[in-house]
Formats: sequence, C-alpha cells, structure tokens
Amino acid sequence: MNKKKLIPPLACTAAATVLLLAAATDGAGRNRLDIRNWGLHDRLRSCDSFERFSGDVQVGYTWTGNLVFDVKTLDRSETRLIDVLHLLLQFGGKIAHTGASRVAMAANGREVFWITMRDLDELSEQYRLGARIWAFNHWPERLWKPRGERAYESWSGGSLGVMTGQLRDVTDALRQWVDEVSS
Repeated sequence: MNKKKLIPPLACTAAATVLLLAAATDGAGRNRLDIRNWGLHDRLRSCDSFERFSGDVQVGYTWTGNLVFDVKTLDRSETRLIDVLHLLLQFGGKIAHTGASRVAMAANGREVFWITMRDLDELSEQYRLGARIWAFNHWPERLWKPRGERAYESWSGGSLGVMTGQLRDVTDALRQWVDEVSS
C-alpha cells in the first residue's frame, strides 16, 4: 500500500481525536468521557440536601483522576449559602473511596478552591456523625487556592474569638466560591 495514501486519513483521525478530547473537557477540567463520571451524579442525587438545593451542580473526574464539584447555577432566593456546603460534605461521604487525591470546588467552570480527599473525608465523617458545626468551622482552614497556597489559616486563642473568626471565614469562603454563580 502506498504510504502517501495513508497520511491524509491518519492526519484527519489525529485532528478529530484532538478535537474530541478538547470538547470533552469543560472549564473546570471535568472529563465528560470518563466512565467513572456516570455514577457520580447518582451519588450526588442521593444526598439529603440535593432535593432542597435549588440550582445545578456538576461533578466529575478530571484527566488527572481528581474530582470537580462545580456549582453552575444557584437560586439565591431558594438556597442559602450554607446549603452548598451541606451538599459538598454529604457528597464527600459518598466519594470517600474513589482514589482521587483532591476535589476542586468550582463556580461555572472556574476553580475557586480545592481540598485534599483526606481533609474532605474527615470533615464529611464529622458531619455524618452529627458534628456539623465543627465540620463547617474547620472547612475553610482545609481549603487551598488553585495555585497551591492556603486559602485560610487556623484560628487559635479564646473560644469566642476563634468561633467568630471561623464563622467569618466560612461566610467569606462560601461567598468567594458561589457569589459569581447566577440563577
């Protein structure tokens, strides 16, 4: 067979493959073609907070094997800021043994924060055991910015000062994460 006849079809196949891979990745890095994603949305829908959540959240694996929790829309008249965190921590309990090393928290495809699976596992377990306030208060200090620096520091000192600082950090982190999301 003539080698010159094979080059155009191979070039078209390579170009089509590149286009398919580019189209299969959304803004947050979620790989739409990964078969592991098929069951993730079912796990999200099985969370107690999912029915009360008025908005759209997309979850999925990235090409690197990590996870993305992407808030696409949020009806602020129906959903409180803290409901996003309820849903994340409940979902965290459903994905404990996925093999991912971190979960990116995105808004409309833009990564805002990420958290290690180890930290999300601990927070989700405390949430499941009934220590929701503890999980909420310690969530910000476990967050990382996309470039790898800590998003918030740990608080120490008197209990009233610590609780006030933690509450301020929770509110600030939630606002940074979802304030740009429209309904």
